[in-house]
Amino acid sequence: MSLLRQLWLLVITATVIAFLGSFIVSLYTARNYLEQQLYAQSTDSAASLALSMTQQPKDEATIELMVTALFDSGHFEVVRYSDTGGKVVAERVNPGETGSVPQWFIDLFPIEVSAGQADVSDGWKQAGRVTVMAHSRFAYQSLWDGAVKLLLWISAAGLLSGLVLHRLFLWVKRPIVQMVGQAEAISERRFVTIPVPRVTELRAVVQAMNTMVERVKTMFAEQAARIDALRSEANRDALTQLPNRSFFMGRLAQALGDEESAPEGALLLLRLRDLMGLNRRLGRERADQFLQSVAGKLGAVLGHEPDALLARLNGADFAVLLPGDDAARAGELAERMQAGLAELRRAELADQHDLAAIGITPYRAGEAIGTVLARTDEALAQAEGSSNGIHAAQLGSALPARSGQDWQQVLRHALDEGAFRLASYPVLRRDGELWHRELMLRLQQADGQLLTAGTFMPMASRLGMTSALDLETVRLACAELAHSQADVAVNLSAVSIADVQFVDKLLELLRSQKAHTGRLWLEVNEFGFRDEMLALAEFARRLRPLGCKVGIEHFGRHFGSIPQLFELQLDYLKIDSSFVQGIEAHAGNQQLIKAIVGVADGNGLLTIAEGVQTNAEWDMLAKLGVQGMTGPVTTNRAST
Repeated sequence: MSLLRQLWLLVITATVIAFLGSFIVSLYTARNYLEQQLYAQSTDSAASLALSMTQQPKDEATIELMVTALFDSGHFEVVRYSDTGGKVVAERVNPGETGSVPQWFIDLFPIEVSAGQADVSDGWKQAGRVTVMAHSRFAYQSLWDGAVKLLLWISAAGLLSGLVLHRLFLWVKRPIVQMVGQAEAISERRFVTIPVPRVTELRAVVQAMNTMVERVKTMFAEQAARIDALRSEANRDALTQLPNRSFFMGRLAQALGDEESAPEGALLLLRLRDLMGLNRRLGRERADQFLQSVAGKLGAVLGHEPDALLARLNGADFAVLLPGDDAARAGELAERMQAGLAELRRAELADQHDLAAIGITPYRAGEAIGTVLARTDEALAQAEGSSNGIHAAQLGSALPARSGQDWQQVLRHALDEGAFRLASYPVLRRDGELWHRELMLRLQQADGQLLTAGTFMPMASRLGMTSALDLETVRLACAELAHSQADVAVNLSAVSIADVQFVDKLLELLRSQKAHTGRLWLEVNEFGFRDEMLALAEFARRLRPLGCKVGIEHFGRHFGSIPQLFELQLDYLKIDSSFVQGIEAHAGNQQLIKAIVGVADGNGLLTIAEGVQTNAEWDMLAKLGVQGMTGPVTTNRAST
């Protein structure tokens, strides 16, 4: 029973008790008073009638007349005259009508009326006796009217008191409701503060809860800052703050082997000439300043390339990964890099004109990382002997060239004809049991060949068709859930979840499949912009009633701030494979993943490692507390 109902029950009970107490006391008091008044009326009337009869003749007619005259006033129940022998000479009796007073009231509160008597004299002798009994109907009517008025008054007072208490309760209830909402939010890993109420008894509680929430926020912020620090320490170059060799090699391996990566791309390797000599000539401080300036110039050139990754491999070597770009585009960027480095010489940050050589090689998904690096080293060796310091290796394209219009027709036709398919990859728990299957979109061509998502999704994004393809992926996943018992995961783009129309269509689709949505996992690429995080939080909030799990994939890939996970209401994180490769021998990444797992556990999030390739990596990740694995080794384990 709610507190408000209990309050109303208390008011009603108090009103009823007050009414009954007042009713009984007042009615019994009034009844006693009325009985005394009726007795006095009977006695006085009997004495008055006896006196009148004493002065009149004692014939029967006169006596009858005088008895009738008194009785006809209507205030008496019995008027009787008896002779000295007790014989009734004249008598009038009222049948006992009580008017509008209910009989149950009369039975509950009977009024006992005593008769008044007086002797009639005839000279010095007693002639007879008069008996008069006042009628009780007026007393009952008066008693009933008083009871009704008392009931109405106490009821009105009780109702007014109840309304006042109701308003008071609502005033007090408002901060209580806010406290309940705050407690529920905390249980859902949402940490919100509420206004401090004016109710003294609640103020201390609210202040304590708000203080706790602020401390939790501070704790999570400190943990996120610690993760950022560990990530920088383990995967950034200390001097230039660029990604280091370990991180870059992990991303290169991902670009070559990841299902979602572009099928082709380019790799640039830039080597500064005579860095040791420059260090001797200019001194270490100026040499460090030169390296920082080189990193700044290269970063400025690549500023409009959102998918490009710039890293410092060692003292003199910088590398650039360009997923989806061809050798021609990479050559243009290399020329701009050389032009930017030439500005450093004009700014007298270096003492030679020919500062760097750049080797370029295209690559194709599926190639061995050693093959790509060897080809790049060969191109760099050729560049060191060329006049402009740039050399590009050649690699024929495996895919037919298509214009944007051609791709649009292909994708729309595939949507209309249902030519998209799903490929499935296992995600295992660390004990080896299947957790869910990650579904990847495929485009089936007329010849039956299946194109991976990395082939057509970049063009779909450029054509504004990402949301349509994401919706088709979810539709196919729902069909998979209908005839499969395993959970499935689907990747969605950040652009889609920020599109209100897409989310509305997605919810409509999922509501029609509500029996299966509890086994659907939806994941979005990590991003760091505030608006995108708010969109993800709203997306998770709207999908929560359907039971879908929402998470972030490639977590930690981008060197931005770690998002405040408690604000996003997520269910799981997939840690980027850049931190997983060779984890058994990388102490820095071990500390990083352990910190990520700690923060995730504190927020009630599941953790899954991407791109696990070896049993050694699996064992180390399990030791660090990661709960699930995906990658080549999981495919082998799932098949055995």
